[in-house]
Parts: sequence; structure tokens; C-alpha cells
Amino acid sequence: MNANFELKRYNEFVEALEIIDDEDMRFEYIIDIGKRSRNDAFAEDWKIEANLMHGCMSKVWIIDQVKEGRHFFKGFSDAIIVKGLVSMMTGSFSGLTVDELNTLTEEHVRELNLGALTTQRQIGMMAMLEHMKTLSRISSNSPADIVC
Repeated sequence: MNANFELKRYNEFVEALEIIDDEDMRFEYIIDIGKRSRNDAFAEDWKIEANLMHGCMSKVWIIDQVKEGRHFFKGFSDAIIVKGLVSMMTGSFSGLTVDELNTLTEEHVRELNLGALTTQRQIGMMAMLEHMKTLSRISSNSPADIVC
């Protein structure tokens, strides 16, 4: 990967999923991440239409909080496996600048080695990456500290 910045959390997920060669175990890993992220703060006030990611079978909300030019994403889903995927994606790509986010490609999603996922979920993760990139571009043009 040609990145001049570190994707520490992303690399942790890639390494963990490389070790797991059983598809059922990968699902369990993702579900565990979803269960652990249940306690992450995602305010009820953020669960509004403006933060809803469209095109997902499950409901997914994502917000972008900007601090010192870096984007920190938070997300929530009503489905536990999707919650795990949202947590992986938001955790992987938080802390980057808009320029860094814009260098990310579908290859970054593929490298997570989530072959156990349905094609629809894989496409959804790629769409989630594009959604986060769009949020970062929008919020970079906004003086607000938090963009929902």
C-alpha cells in the first residue's frame, strides 16, 4: 500500500483477519467487534436522516467530527454484524486528513480479507468508504466543529 500516513487500526484488522482462515471465524470476529462497540458513544440525536447512509439493507448512521483538520468518524448500525463492519471502517480511517482519505481506494477494503461477507456487504463497505470520503470533503468546507 502506498500511503505516507499510518493506518494503525486498519493494519491491526488486516493482520487479525489474515490469521483467521476459517470464514465462520471471520464472522465471529466481526460480530465480536460489533458487540464490543455497542458501548461506543453514538448519541440518539445523531440517528437522523441527514446522517443515514443510504443504500444499506441495515440502517447505518455515520458522523464526521473534525479536530485540527483530522476527521474522526463514528457510526452505528441496528444489525450486529453491520455494527462490527461500521466499527472496523470508522476505526480504520479515523484521524486522517481529507487529502489522506481521498487517497484510499477499494483496495483498502479488499485488503481486509473479508471473503466471508456477501457481495452486497462487500459493496456496502466500499460505499461506506466513499461515504466517509464525501463527509470529509463536505466538512472540510464547513467552519463547524462537528458535521452531522
